[in-house]
Amino acid sequence: IDLSIGGVRLANGKVDFTDRFIKPNYSAALTELNGTLGAFNSTTRDMATLDLKGRAAGTALLEISGALNPTAQPLALDIKAKATDLELAPFSPYAGRYAGYAIERGKLSMEVAYKIDPDGKLDAKNQIILNQLTFGDKVESPDATKLPVLLAVALLKDRNGVIDINLPISGSINDPQFSVFGLVLKVIGNLLVKALTAPFALLAGGGSEDLSFVAFEPGTANFNDAGRSTIDKVAKSLTDRPALKMTVTGASDPQSEREAIQQAALNARIKAEQRREALRSDAPADAPLPALTPAQREAIVKRIYSDTKLPNKPRNAIGIARDIPVPEMEALLRSATIVSSDSARELALQRGIAVRDALIAKGLPSERLFLAAPKLRASGEDDAAWSPRVQLALGTN
Repeated sequence: IDLSIGGVRLANGKVDFTDRFIKPNYSAALTELNGTLGAFNSTTRDMATLDLKGRAAGTALLEISGALNPTAQPLALDIKAKATDLELAPFSPYAGRYAGYAIERGKLSMEVAYKIDPDGKLDAKNQIILNQLTFGDKVESPDATKLPVLLAVALLKDRNGVIDINLPISGSINDPQFSVFGLVLKVIGNLLVKALTAPFALLAGGGSEDLSFVAFEPGTANFNDAGRSTIDKVAKSLTDRPALKMTVTGASDPQSEREAIQQAALNARIKAEQRREALRSDAPADAPLPALTPAQREAIVKRIYSDTKLPNKPRNAIGIARDIPVPEMEALLRSATIVSSDSARELALQRGIAVRDALIAKGLPSERLFLAAPKLRASGEDDAAWSPRVQLALGTN
């Protein structure tokens, strides 16, 4: 049957909708619908111009424009639609069933663009803005996702409480299994999975950069360049997401870091001796220490070596310590530093404290930062892949 429509005008129209499948039932209406749909014919794919305005659920402003031919096979479509400030609280039945939480408040605005090619291929863009989305009481539902909904929302919200996400979808409407709603749910599900498996990827704006650990110089509680960069980025991201909290876990490895820890201990002794010399010359206690010349460093090492009781110091025939090259002195002094599980754990703790204090210095409140018990890493086959670090974890409570 050929169908030819000369055009349609809608004046103050209304469409009622009720979903009796969801409990409690959800009802809404499209009201104040005004606009036109131009002429179209079922014998061609020529599309009619569409221009429609109205209200959705009594709150949101609705605008639809573009062109379509509903009688074409497959459907001919190239439209854009915009809804502004749709209240989300009435959607609590859906949120409770599928997310496991009621919606306390929030608004939804969205802009979509859907286009169907003659071969049935759909290309769609869905720009969704959620403003002040706030979940309320937990709802027991067998259909609710087990994924971290609250964490995902906290990761996606900016400092103004706005979630702005783009959900592009594509597929063929000729495929019997094709479902626009199913694809949108899949994309949202992927976001929830990412919040569980790779929350720092969301924290970094979806990029591939790993902000889940802060790197340190081996044997020390000093950030390296990458660690300082991570601190800056994490501080900014957490400032922009006030609902997030962070747990900081320092780590060290007494096996692979042994030599670095011993060298760091010697460097600390050299610096302390340099500071004592500066104080003896009436330098201010907080004055920065200048870099040591090779001769100055050698003199300090010799003094430390002389003052340190070492059981393996080379001695002459009458028991007096022999003069040996400075590198050998340093090697003996390093070996005198015992690297135990306790000292490595203390280093790990100091690394965690350094990260916490650095984030506080960037303006983050201490009540959002939690210091976990330090961890020791057992050396294994993947030593080359591990580096001295502090591990970061995100949460909402």
